[in-house]
Amino acid sequence: MADGNKEMLSKDLLYALQTRSKRLIRELEKFTGSIDSVSAKDGWALVIETMQLVRELPPTQDKYGHIIKAVNKAWMVFADQSDAAADKLYRYVIECLEQTDWQHADEAQAGYQLLYAFHENHLHFLGANDHVRHGLRLHSPRLLALIRHLLPDSKRVLFKAPVKPQRGVGADPIDMLLDVYFHHTGPGTDHDLRAEAADMLPLLVRADPHIGDGLALALLDSHPGRADIVCQLIELYLGVSEPELEFGMFYRLMLKLVDNGGNSFVYEDLGKITKRLAVSSSQWTSEQMDFFTRFAFFYRLKSDEDRRLLMAKSAKVRQLASMIVDSKHSGTHIDALRSLYNGLGAEKPAARKPPAKRQFKDLNLKLLVIDDLMYHQGILLPRFDLEEFARQYTAREIMIEQEGYGVIPEALHYFDTLVIPPELLARVEELNFDGGAEIYSQIFPYWDGECDTFDVQSIKDIGLLPNLKRMSDMPDQFIERHATALRESGIETD
Repeated sequence: MADGNKEMLSKDLLYALQTRSKRLIRELEKFTGSIDSVSAKDGWALVIETMQLVRELPPTQDKYGHIIKAVNKAWMVFADQSDAAADKLYRYVIECLEQTDWQHADEAQAGYQLLYAFHENHLHFLGANDHVRHGLRLHSPRLLALIRHLLPDSKRVLFKAPVKPQRGVGADPIDMLLDVYFHHTGPGTDHDLRAEAADMLPLLVRADPHIGDGLALALLDSHPGRADIVCQLIELYLGVSEPELEFGMFYRLMLKLVDNGGNSFVYEDLGKITKRLAVSSSQWTSEQMDFFTRFAFFYRLKSDEDRRLLMAKSAKVRQLASMIVDSKHSGTHIDALRSLYNGLGAEKPAARKPPAKRQFKDLNLKLLVIDDLMYHQGILLPRFDLEEFARQYTAREIMIEQEGYGVIPEALHYFDTLVIPPELLARVEELNFDGGAEIYSQIFPYWDGECDTFDVQSIKDIGLLPNLKRMSDMPDQFIERHATALRESGIETD
């Protein structure tokens, strides 16, 4: 539609902006939902008006977070109209930030509030807004220059009214500028942009270990030299006192170091990281080595059993433990880890049990039975929990977040070989086929319920369930094939 045929901004929206009335959030949401009927000129007028609003609105304002979210969505929907619109939005925001006198408290407060409203993307999921990504790509050099400009003041209080938990120091806008590279990009499409920001992390942490958050750390995933940067960060953090690590990325980084759930690039690169640290750690003091050991093995891993199980199954974790154990250092955590490490392999492997005869011919029918007895009636024990099973399983690493988009064979095998006592089978009166059943999430965690993976094919095992009276929500194909035979056995289907 040509701009000449589009509507002007509503009077209600203009009034709400001018008076800061309680209807402001609702009117901004209406604007976001009707952007196609608004001219580019009026859309930009709304952006300018709301930029003034967020620069003036105190963070103590009632419903401040809701207002900022509504404003952000309005900006993003404007930018979503074209590359030119995104360029215009980015250009204006950056010019405002570049012209901010960060040494002047009132100006710094206004610049901070503008950036706070801009740095996220409440309109779309990550990467869905191609035009915003285009805007970032055009203006990335200026954003990175802003980060460098703010760096000397990272520890200095610049403004008095930050949004909690931020502290009002220069590190706050730096963190938000880094977060732009997360919120305004896509995880699979903008590796180069994310890597540009991640490349600055050692420089930033060297100046101020408080800089960085979980989103900044996530940017590293896109960097081709991420293992090297992780090592640089670890060594930088080991050079500062623990109180200086209260903020920043240190704790998040160390949590990821031995996180073998399948969603940690730090753990994925642990072999490379250990190889480099094995060289640089020769210069560490005993205190530094013990501090590193504490957070590598005694922070995420809460018990000796957790540590022993992970070392038993993960060659990468054993390699890291070996680096520590083989050092000349001694300390509370080093010595405790050394004792655990030296005890690996001392336990005799359990004798292999001969394969048992399968109790059910149709495993999918058995899964329905187990779901009823274990997760509904709660009488088939112990209750299987995939995360706990993966933790204790030592034949290999089961990475749930990585493998959960398919059937995890060890979990399926557990249920296949599980023997259900006849007295419990007699307690089954109704079976319900539900794609959201708990048992399926324990076998195929991210199953969408759309395929026939768990469809029951046979009724030959029905005789094992003497008191079964109903099978509910069964697939149409199952009912067409077996309804008559089941009815003759006194079992209703639907």
